[in-house]
Amino acid sequence: MMLRFMTAIIACLPLAAQAGEPARVCTPIVSALVTVAGPQRRDEAAAKAEPPLTDIFAWPDTPMGVVNHSGQTQFFASDGGDHLRQKFHGREVGNNKGGSITTTAGTLDDPLGTAAPKDVSISPNPDRSVNPNYPSYGYMGGGPVYQVPAGLAGAGQLLATYHAELPSGSLYPLLGLASSNDDGLHWTDLGEIIRFNQAFAVGLDGVEIGDGPLVPSPDGKYFYLYFPDWIANGTSHATTLTNVSVARALMADVLQDAFASHPAHSVAFQKFYTGSWNLQPAIGGASSDLVPKSADEGYIDIHYDNALLRYVMLISNDTTFAYAESIDALNWTRPIAIGTFGPIAAYPTAVGRGTDPQILGRSFYVYFTYLPPEGNWKNGALKRLTLACP
Repeated sequence: MMLRFMTAIIACLPLAAQAGEPARVCTPIVSALVTVAGPQRRDEAAAKAEPPLTDIFAWPDTPMGVVNHSGQTQFFASDGGDHLRQKFHGREVGNNKGGSITTTAGTLDDPLGTAAPKDVSISPNPDRSVNPNYPSYGYMGGGPVYQVPAGLAGAGQLLATYHAELPSGSLYPLLGLASSNDDGLHWTDLGEIIRFNQAFAVGLDGVEIGDGPLVPSPDGKYFYLYFPDWIANGTSHATTLTNVSVARALMADVLQDAFASHPAHSVAFQKFYTGSWNLQPAIGGASSDLVPKSADEGYIDIHYDNALLRYVMLISNDTTFAYAESIDALNWTRPIAIGTFGPIAAYPTAVGRGTDPQILGRSFYVYFTYLPPEGNWKNGALKRLTLACP
């Protein structure tokens, strides 16, 4: 995933027109663009990372997960550098050629905090049949994290969506789930949940799938996960891409199988296709475009806003950000551009300023990875802007 941004996506053809496009209630005001972790701050964190780095500190190389736990704010995002096997505190750690789920504890103004970042490779599932593709990944990292509420299976534990890549000479990404029962110090693979409609093959065009968060549905029964889909056309070229597709699975089933089943694993997700959730599996099935008229595509971040009483979507094409809203998480307003923050501005993460950072309000933060034109991580930074709905 490192440095393979959405510029790899070529122009897409819309699938099906969306009926009854809702009205937007907010035209967000952008302000307070600040650098919260510049090159020097990132170098300081890299020097004390645990285990010691075997490559560059390419952080954050995914959108972030942010949760409040035990009086502190925890941040999760991939370090896209290599994490090769080494001895640390008497045990072997690391196994990914690139990627991790890096845990830090800090504040919304200083996500790196004062403690050492914990760079954690996602461990294979003890039952190798859960994900036989695990050894084939060239990259495996994640950031978006869901903290399980009280009263549900796995209460207090963490689920992360991860972005993995099969080595194909270009880029073939997919999405999976990982779990942690120790506040992100260790992660276990639960298996793949979403692949393109286009099957893997050597020589395909390079197309991104992103790495979005698990989003509770309006009725609280399902997890939704949003992504751009590549609709197969019988060639190796991506001529038909969706801007925003979605898959879902029952929340109770996901949590039961992740935290109460042995072996822990992910349940099957289903893609939304032509008005139905029951026709297409998320591994390889077809999907419908939720915003076919959008001029924007890229990395997708979605959270609920309890001031607007709507879901809020942010899209980054690596330079420009766009904004959209939905009441039901399926019918969206047409995205509008809200600013250019590049030359490379990737992985937007909306974060609430209240007690639950995953719930937005009238004003909220958007963090993103900033890189110079040459994409050099040495000069990279984590930046933040503020969006407000007057």
